Amino acid sequence: MLNIKTVFKAVAVVSTAELLIGWSTYDQLVTAVNTCVLPAGTSLVNLTDGCVCLTVQAETLSALTTLWNLYQDGTLENRLYNFFVTDEVKERAGEETVEMNVSIDEEEYDKARLELMNEAQGKSKNSVTSN
Repeated sequence: MLNIKTVFKAVAVVSTAELLIGWSTYDQLVTAVNTCVLPAGTSLVNLTDGCVCLTVQAETLSALTTLWNLYQDGTLENRLYNFFVTDEVKERAGEETVEMNVSIDEEEYDKARLELMNEAQGKSKNSVTSN
């Protein structure tokens, strides 16, 4: 699993509770993030406060690679900004520009990538031995 740290910069600091205001339930927010922001094969498994930290799980190496590429080229940050920085958030910030900084630790990415590679190798070995 990867932690995607999302830092909002504005006069009014945005908390996880404030992000949830537009959603009836936490599950609705998770479903919307999974559908509108994250690539196929990945899912939001946790959202914590402080600087908003989304924990995302990739089901496959391909999904993880897609997520990493979206992060590297700025697409993930753009998607998260468009999703979370609503008119209401901008209004709360007043005249301040709302900025967002998204980061995925490369060591966490490498660890997740190795885990998925090992998992895939284990599955392919099991299918060879069971035939």
